[in-house]
Amino acid sequence: MSILKRLLKFLAIGLLGFVIMLSIIGRTYQVVAENQDLERYPPPGRLLDVRGTDMHIHCYGEGSPTVVFEQGLGALNETWEDIFAPIAEMTRVCYYDRVGMGYSEPLDRGTPAPEVAARLQELLIAAGEYEEMVLVGWSAGGVYIREFYYQFPELVQGMVFVDSSHEQQQLRFPPAEGNSNTMLRIGSYLAPIGLVRLSGLVESQLGNPDMDAELQARIIARYSTSHALQTMLAASSAFNADTMQENPPAALGDLPIVVLTQGNAIEPPEGEEPSDALLRQREVREVWNVLQTELAELSTNSRHIIATESGHSIHADQPDLVIDSIKDLVSIARESK
Repeated sequence: MSILKRLLKFLAIGLLGFVIMLSIIGRTYQVVAENQDLERYPPPGRLLDVRGTDMHIHCYGEGSPTVVFEQGLGALNETWEDIFAPIAEMTRVCYYDRVGMGYSEPLDRGTPAPEVAARLQELLIAAGEYEEMVLVGWSAGGVYIREFYYQFPELVQGMVFVDSSHEQQQLRFPPAEGNSNTMLRIGSYLAPIGLVRLSGLVESQLGNPDMDAELQARIIARYSTSHALQTMLAASSAFNADTMQENPPAALGDLPIVVLTQGNAIEPPEGEEPSDALLRQREVREVWNVLQTELAELSTNSRHIIATESGHSIHADQPDLVIDSIKDLVSIARESK
């Protein structure tokens, strides 16, 4: 073997050893930082075993029916506290973290809607909270609470869909360009060795000067875990299958429901022509509005409200509209006794 080949082999071995050493250091840093985050921001509720996985649920307030919240894809409950608190003054509130999100332990795969619903039912039973309920689902959460009702209709008194996804949307939306999950995939490989945490990527994406500093720090901590990005990637894949159904969602009979739909204007900055991205956004909105109307037509006892000042996050843009809709369904459930 020539001296040059020996040198290159030595350098390659050295580089590999250096990478391994950095990975070990990075992994140690990540584990220590996660433990410190848990000490600073412990889970507000309980961790209960569901099918061998610890899942987090927090319930408070008094009264019936219980309002149970189901979050959107990759979303955390922390951003809904302004909704939870006023509802808890009226009745009992339960929110939870799906596997791998928030404080719940991860799986090594995504969970399709039927499993999401079944796990929620088992979690509510384990928590002693399987009582009459009103379900609230934002975005993907709307698909999950419909699935819950189809499997376990006996205690569901009503549902609020907050700009809910639709089981056929992936088939009916105009084609998307590019792969929006590329950065998520890269991040999922780097997070376990601390590089996502060190990069400040989560802070740059979630930085909000109007948000309470401690709340923002808690949210950043939950998204900075080793598994959060991988969970979001796997959940996205499972959800794509959930929303490529050949058949539309099944009817809900005369179940009281409220469908809240985004309705803010989609306009370019003043003096500018609409970009291709904005034109596609308008096309998506047209299809979205049709899908939302279809959701409202699932029940003979429904109200469809357009949130004219909101985008997809109606709970942030027009929280009173969400609160009032939930309270209305709680009152209807009580009056029907």
